[in-house]
Amino acid sequence: MTHAKQFFILILLTINLLACKNEPADATSEANAERAEDTRQKIDSLAIDPAQTTQIEAPASAKPISTISKEQILLKDATQIALPKEDDKSSMVIFFATPAAKSPESTALSTDGLIQSTRLTRTLAQAGLTVIWVEGNTGMQTGLGVAKENQAEFNLIDPKTAGETLKSIVHNYMGKKTLVVASPAMLSELLVQLAGKKVVDVPNSYAPVLYFAKVRGMGDADIMELSY
Repeated sequence: MTHAKQFFILILLTINLLACKNEPADATSEANAERAEDTRQKIDSLAIDPAQTTQIEAPASAKPISTISKEQILLKDATQIALPKEDDKSSMVIFFATPAAKSPESTALSTDGLIQSTRLTRTLAQAGLTVIWVEGNTGMQTGLGVAKENQAEFNLIDPKTAGETLKSIVHNYMGKKTLVVASPAMLSELLVQLAGKKVVDVPNSYAPVLYFAKVRGMGDADIMELSY
């Protein structure tokens, strides 16, 4: 076996190990991959319409999104929010979302969760995201479609080093747009770090909320609570 092949296999094993860190002890990377593929197949077979409603609602404080493009966010009340240009290295955009609802019987997404993940994908399909960070198996299933539509990098975020990962994102992706899909607890901590103070209350649920952060640096960010 050549050194190149050995190195490639080592990378794959490392990725698989990270994919299993937040899952039960008997979960494997193969099972994670199968669940992600199963989610994609369910979405295709059910022909899920993102306009479908679910019993999971966003808080009244979240402003409903109409569309998101590389240039702007258009809200349903006709408000336009200009997004930084890619050659503007003075700021960046990070979107934050919690994982979609999972089935009570397994770690697969529920029907409501499939609708949510499809709506999130449609909402961010034209956003021009460069990289996506996800926590855990449901985060993977939620962010997979978004990554595919944007042809974005797809990375796992470890709860133990989430703060350092956020600093790395801010340092390395100025002028870019990214997405983080993580638990409410993690999102709460990351948003406080970004803004330097608490500016929003993250629902401890699977609410279809998307947090938009225009980031100029750690502790210097404008954060808006949106819904999709």
